[in-house]
Order: sequence, then structure tokens, then C-alpha cells
Amino acid sequence: MAGWPVISLGTSSIEDSARISVSIEDHTRDSSSDQVMSFMGGKNARRNYGKTRAAVASVATERFQILLDQAKQMARKDEKLSQRYVSLARKISSRTKVRIPRESKMYLCKGCGLALVPGYNAKIRLHAHTTGIVISCLSCGAVKRYPVRAKIAASKGLAR
Repeated sequence: MAGWPVISLGTSSIEDSARISVSIEDHTRDSSSDQVMSFMGGKNARRNYGKTRAAVASVATERFQILLDQAKQMARKDEKLSQRYVSLARKISSRTKVRIPRESKMYLCKGCGLALVPGYNAKIRLHAHTTGIVISCLSCGAVKRYPVRAKIAASKGLAR
């Protein structure tokens, strides 16, 4: 502690400030933050890769699911905020190398970065014979196509 500058927290003496800063530093470190830091690159970064990878993946999945849910809620109110949430979710996904689930990714526009809400800013069409499911963004006009096989379409009642 001797080499670190002491920041006054409005206490009566420098010793009280040092005591408070030490207690704050002791409580902020936990084992999960150590695991995440070793995953990001430390002395023993490769030693616990499997354990830390699973921990980072579960936290990342939870975080971007929350962001995508918020983006869908905010799509009707504030498009800029919705775009920001989607970009943050994509950034978390790419940095942690965790895929966004296909069901969630279907309702994200690559063109404008909005969360697509069917009936509000997205149009969904089913084409049984040609392309399958077609999702169109009404904000920028981008189109996504998801093929549907004939057997699956017949079992779901899409084929004629």
C-alpha cells in the first residue's frame, strides 16, 4: 500500500482512508472474477481453459439474452436504444465466442441492427414451395430467408 496514492474519502485522517481503501480492495476480488481474468489472459490462462470457458459462456449467454429481451421491448418505443442493445449483444457474443441462438438471431436485422417485432417493424411470410420462411425488415427493407424442407412443411401443414 505504501506505493499507492491515498485518496481521501472525507474521513478525519489519512489512516482511516487507507483502512477503507484496503477493505474495499479485499472484498472486490472473488473466484469468478479470477476465472474470467485467467480466461482473458493471465499467467495461467490455458491451465483452466475448460472451466473458465464454461463460466464465461454461461455469463455471456445470460447477458445477451437479457439485452435481446430489452431490445425487443424497446423496439416500439426507442429504435436507437434497441439498436444499441442489439449491438452490445452482438459484441458480447463475438468477444466471448458464444453463438446467439438461431431463434433469437432470426429476429435481428443485419441491415439496420434493430430487434424485429412481427407486425410492427417486421413482416413474416411463409412460402411453402419456393423459399420457406421470409422475414422482411420494414425499417430498412432487408430480407432474410430460411429454407423449410418439404417433409417438415408437410407435417406442419405448410405444403399444398
